[in-house]
Amino acid sequence: MAFNNLLEESRNNAGITPEQAAGIIGVTVGTYNKYEAGTVMPKLENIIKLADAYNVSLDYLFGREQFFADYINDIVTK
Repeated sequence: MAFNNLLEESRNNAGITPEQAAGIIGVTVGTYNKYEAGTVMPKLENIIKLADAYNVSLDYLFGREQFFADYINDIVTK
């Protein structure tokens, strides 16, 4: 799954509105909406803040946790 989709999913799972998310990182709601639309990538420092607020890892937001889980599963099932 793409970063922007994982970002939106994580925000929803955390029960945080786009307005609240924008406030956490100090950007406008319009800018935050562009992150979730996938048209703009947030700065790394803001991604870290959002991951903390959403209680997820950076690896999760970048889709690496599933990749790792699939890799381990492939090793174990061989």
